[in-house]
Amino acid sequence: MDLAAIRERILATPLVSRLPESMRQRFVMVLLWLSDTREVCREETLFEQGETDTDSGCLILEGMVRIKTESAANKTIDAPDILGEVQLFTPNRQRTATVEVVVGGCVLMFSWHELATTAKESFTDAEFADLKRIITESAWTREENLKQKIKEM
Repeated sequence: MDLAAIRERILATPLVSRLPESMRQRFVMVLLWLSDTREVCREETLFEQGETDTDSGCLILEGMVRIKTESAANKTIDAPDILGEVQLFTPNRQRTATVEVVVGGCVLMFSWHELATTAKESFTDAEFADLKRIITESAWTREENLKQKIKEM
């Protein structure tokens, strides 16, 4: 996947598309600077439910993943999307789900801590506050969707 295609996939993620236009390109540059691109294979586990002491995030560029929890039905997520933000807001920063690759493809792996540190330097205080708000809303929306699946069971 070439750099232009990666940039377009990042811009198409729900989280990034919610950023104000003035921030999107800078966010893409920050994310590209901090991320490692890697190919993933079917059945590979990206995150394990219950993991702690990790701050890794993942942006799915190509492929599909399955979100598995003990208390809800499995959910699949197609590329592009950013994962791993929910654990930032849980007690002990614990992973709330296992993320397993269903359709292989390409991902960007990054550190949420490094992203926050670099974003704080790259954005104004108001922009950084917007970024934190959007990441928080994304996490709670994803968590609420998982809770809704539990209620439907």
